[in-house]
Amino acid sequence: MEQIYKPQKVTIITVVYNAVNTIEGTIQSVINQTYKNLEYIIIDGGSTDGTLQVIEKYRSRINSFISEPDKGIGDGFNKGISMAAGEWIGMINADDWYAEDAVENMMLNISKDDFVCCGNIRLIGGNGTERDKKSKVSWLNFGMYIMHPSCFVRRSVYRNVGNYDIGLRIAMDFDMFLRIKRFGYSIKYIDKVIAYMRTDGVSNDTAKMHREELKVMRRHLHGVNYMLSYLFNYLNRLRWRFFYKDPFRKPMSLQA
Repeated sequence: MEQIYKPQKVTIITVVYNAVNTIEGTIQSVINQTYKNLEYIIIDGGSTDGTLQVIEKYRSRINSFISEPDKGIGDGFNKGISMAAGEWIGMINADDWYAEDAVENMMLNISKDDFVCCGNIRLIGGNGTERDKKSKVSWLNFGMYIMHPSCFVRRSVYRNVGNYDIGLRIAMDFDMFLRIKRFGYSIKYIDKVIAYMRTDGVSNDTAKMHREELKVMRRHLHGVNYMLSYLFNYLNRLRWRFFYKDPFRKPMSLQA
């Protein structure tokens, strides 16, 4: 594929807290990228479980690293962005990992007129189930249907739209991308698997997630757009509560 535009540098940020069992795979997926003009930043929230010892093994391949208490994932994102020198910024957290050619695929498919791009992720279940999940840019008003680990954003965009909201514990990425949309930036979709995310079942607090999404919707959407998003959110809560069957959950005999 002919390369359209190649930025000088891409910054990858990993935010981590007590992820000794998964951080090594995340780090390896970054330092082994086929695209070599990378800056790698790790923001640790003060891990106490051996995570720091794993990071130290790769310290020579990490451009910047800090470990200190923080105010959550959004705070870690903001710290990493403030330290970034790359023209583009990607974020991959300690439970996820990149495809080997993730950064190259994204950079080969953007032009000088693109400011935000996203792709797909592959969900990996503890029971062996795998499923690709595509970013749906046109669905953004209804929730975070853009796969955050697959996103790359120009540093100038973050400078213009401001920081991640550290008051949000789950929906800070939804808030950020609605803000990006509100500022008039288009989001380019690239139909490639960019990142992998492991899941052993629905462990997140989905009720809190939906409440935070509603808060974000009220902040950014108005009139008919808000009413449609509210209705979608309500129906989605019902689906999760009464009808959703988790395909990634381990068999009961393996959960004891």
